[in-house]
Amino acid sequence: MNVEDIIAHLPNLDKRERTLLQNALFELQCDFDLKEAIQENLADIKSGRVSSHQSVMDEIKNAI
Repeated sequence: MNVEDIIAHLPNLDKRERTLLQNALFELQCDFDLKEAIQENLADIKSGRVSSHQSVMDEIKNAI
C-alpha cells in the first residue's frame, strides 16, 4: 500500500489536509533516505572504501 492509498482510506480529510499529510510524509521519507545514505557513507569510511578528491575529479574529467 502506498501513501496515496493510505491517505485515500483516511476518513474526514479535506483536500488541504490531505495535501499537508502528503507533504509531511514526503519530508519524513526524505529524512529517512538521507539518514540511511549517511549511515552507508559512514560505513564506507570506516571500512576504507574512500577516494581522494583528486582521483574523483580526474575520473569526472576523463568521462567528459
